[in-house]
Amino acid sequence: MSADVRSAARHIITHGGVEGLTLAEIARRVEVTPAALYHHFEGGLPEIVYRVAEDIIEELVQILQSAAASHPAENFAMRMIEPTRALRRWAITHQPEFNLLFGTPSTAAGNAHRDMTSAWVRRLAAVWGPIFVQAWAERPFPVLAEDEMDPRLRQQMQDYRQDTGVNLPPGAMVVMLSCWRSLYGQIALEVFGHFAPLFTDQEPMFELLMRELMHGMGLEDQYQPPTR
Repeated sequence: MSADVRSAARHIITHGGVEGLTLAEIARRVEVTPAALYHHFEGGLPEIVYRVAEDIIEELVQILQSAAASHPAENFAMRMIEPTRALRRWAITHQPEFNLLFGTPSTAAGNAHRDMTSAWVRRLAAVWGPIFVQAWAERPFPVLAEDEMDPRLRQQMQDYRQDTGVNLPPGAMVVMLSCWRSLYGQIALEVFGHFAPLFTDQEPMFELLMRELMHGMGLEDQYQPPTR
């Protein structure tokens, strides 16, 4: 029954957004009473949302890892860029799911939203983190020295390293997270239509960002344009 409940909840989110998710609607679709759902999900609706998010994250991570693996291990730029392209394509075609994971916290998720966010932060770190670690070891890029960093920022980078297991010095960690901040902003602007209708094709802007990020890391020679 757990799988049926998660499937029903996912269908509601996909077709109507997380705002349309209620215990009553899920129960109706799996033909049980709302109270019966608590036998499988003691945390109620927030737990169901969390489990659905886990399913989505698992699917997304597999897509991203497959994209990274499509390039040789020594091509650090493309092993970073290809999963980023895959994330953009997935976000555009899965806007409700993207909104659940990366958008405004939903009422349905309740207190589970923080745990849900922590979960995907770790999983995504496992996609790009090892590539950054290898790139830093073999082709180190310019970073802030630790004594140049705000102590609060340095401590947060150290905490992030401990939490995710991405073994980078604080300065290199700042570069990795700055890349994520830039690409997330670009993708979110496109997914939520903030540039429409001025820009109907935002791929050129996205690719320009990819090239700029690789230039900053000294990896621009490895950049390859997307295949058509």
